[in-house]
Amino acid sequence: MEVKLFRVSNEHIKNQCYLIYEGNSGILVDPAWDYELINDFLQENEITLKGVLLTHYHHDHTNLAAAFAEKHVVPVYMSAIEIREYGFTVQHLIAVQHLQEFVVDDFMVTALLTPGHTKGSVCYWIGGHCFTGDTIFIEGVGISSELNVGSLFNSVQFIKQYLPAHTLIWPGHSFGQTPGKELNFLLKNN
Repeated sequence: MEVKLFRVSNEHIKNQCYLIYEGNSGILVDPAWDYELINDFLQENEITLKGVLLTHYHHDHTNLAAAFAEKHVVPVYMSAIEIREYGFTVQHLIAVQHLQEFVVDDFMVTALLTPGHTKGSVCYWIGGHCFTGDTIFIEGVGISSELNVGSLFNSVQFIKQYLPAHTLIWPGHSFGQTPGKELNFLLKNN
């Protein structure tokens, strides 16, 4: 399994979205801002998109979910809480629950509910990689309002206990550090 990082931005926000792929099958995580960049990579490498994983409803993480869902006719996954709380809709939307394991093509995915950034934020654990959205960054914990700090703290504690220390962490944003570092690195440096 390989992870392709796409650094994308609009005028104000810089994101990291990802393609997880093996052979000719792939899954996108939080696609945003640059459809052509992402889709060209899929076409040039003859990768068939099999699904889209969304960590939360914010526009900088969902901007291209509808485009990929419609043009590639693939399912889009998001936590049931996030869908319910924020009214998120897109074609082929599938609600996932905490610790739910599901298969997208040949990829086994585990949804980890990690509220704090939003009420239904979710991280996805796939083959030794964890895609954390805005819950955990390489540089530290994610972003939260004062009202949700306790939830974010509990989510970070859960991740620390649940995931193996060698799990590679892939956040939605970077503040200087390269993504794809081991959880152990984060524990030692934050």
